[in-house]
Amino acid sequence: MRRGASVPAVLRVVGPRGSGKTLLIVSLVEALRWRGYRVATAVRRDAIESTLLDADADADADADADAARQLDAGAAATVIVLSGGGRVTLERTMALPGLRSVVASVDPSVDLLLAEAFEDPGYPAVELSPPGSRGLTTPRDDLFAVVASEEIAGSFATFGPGETNGLADLVERELLAAAPDVELQFTVDEQPVETLGFVLDMIARPVLTMVEQLKGVGLRRSLRIRIRCRRGD
Repeated sequence: MRRGASVPAVLRVVGPRGSGKTLLIVSLVEALRWRGYRVATAVRRDAIESTLLDADADADADADADAARQLDAGAAATVIVLSGGGRVTLERTMALPGLRSVVASVDPSVDLLLAEAFEDPGYPAVELSPPGSRGLTTPRDDLFAVVASEEIAGSFATFGPGETNGLADLVERELLAAAPDVELQFTVDEQPVETLGFVLDMIARPVLTMVEQLKGVGLRRSLRIRIRCRRGD
């Protein structure tokens, strides 16, 4: 749980049917867990059914398998997946204030609750925008971020779960009120290159961990590595 917090932060994930809500949640959970955060998810049954009925189901097998497991909860109106993988099912749909308290009581260590297909106003929301979308439906005061459906689908197909194109960085900074524990400055031919969360997680943290294991090195506040490629004519 975030320092001084008695209930987890909440982020809604909204968008039309087939826009990639479950896919985004799978990737965001993976990215934040990699950074040490405990994340729970909640989804309404009608959203699970929409995922399974979507015409493009075969394209996102991992997300669909997760939705199918949740649907196995039977008549449950709401399915909660806790940070450790356990499931809690509710026979009625709850508003987010009550749902947030339920999660906190069952799994007090949760830092963030990702709520799929909940329309409760007053909670920040990430809205998925599919191609041809006529506009956003989330009120401006609640809009936390907009993610293009084809962008998250492409990242998932290329890198697998965990690549959120900077969304995990934004969540960590704005909702979890935490500065990233590792920062990375990356240059190629002396030109700076933007490093999104996936690059940070896959390069900076593993390299830092390996270097700290070297004899006589120990913990360090900064690390500089220069790799120069020599090529023949």
